[in-house]
Amino acid sequence: MFRATMFDKLLDKATSNLRLDPDWPSILQICDLIRQNDCSPKYAVAAVKKKLYSQNPHQAMFALLTLESIVKNCGSGVHDEVTSKVFCEMLRDLVKTTQHENLKNKILELIQAWAFAFRNSPKYRAVQDTVNILKAEGHKFPPLKESDAMFSADTAPEWADGEVCHRCRVAFSLMVRRHHCRACGQVFCQQCSSKTSTLPKFGIEKEVRVCDACFDKVSRPPSSTAKIEINDPSSDYGPAPAPVRMITILSSYTHLISLLHIGIL
Repeated sequence: MFRATMFDKLLDKATSNLRLDPDWPSILQICDLIRQNDCSPKYAVAAVKKKLYSQNPHQAMFALLTLESIVKNCGSGVHDEVTSKVFCEMLRDLVKTTQHENLKNKILELIQAWAFAFRNSPKYRAVQDTVNILKAEGHKFPPLKESDAMFSADTAPEWADGEVCHRCRVAFSLMVRRHHCRACGQVFCQQCSSKTSTLPKFGIEKEVRVCDACFDKVSRPPSSTAKIEINDPSSDYGPAPAPVRMITILSSYTHLISLLHIGIL
């Protein structure tokens, strides 16, 4: 009950109509509670669903952003909920009834992204069917974004559990808190996971906690095994000056010899 109350408080904070921008720290804490099994996916999705029916468009939009984040970060439990026939029909009804174009476009964007992400999973067929029905009804979907496509290829790892830091092996206690790396899912102490980074391949566009090893990986510039070819830069700007002068001199010399040969000079 305590964890559920904590979830509700965070959700109220993340979807407050008094906000001007998304409350990403609260949204990430919501994801943490679900991933730690402190809040069930069924309860979380049902709570967000209630916010989607808000008469305030700002609150409904923040609820959609929260829903998008938990789908990207909280695994198959949430996926099972949002791709159910009942939930997909609810989203379809919202598309048809909302008076706010930005909300409608965001819902269409999410449905399309999920259909693409789960296109190879037969048990999530309901979301693809919803896309087909909406298209048949004449709704125009926005272009599929590259970040949405990344979600289909990479899903944030499940969080590991442990009594000691995965790196330095220090035991966790009241003084040594455990933290999870959002890139690899392992558990670390504060000292071994003090860095933050964005994780675009998981759809995480805000900086989140990562361990030292994962920070080095995501910060490392991409390596290339291709051979480096050294090209003559002069080809980009036409013939080099020196050869041009040489051709001119040779041409003049040849002309002089010709004139001497015929007796003009």
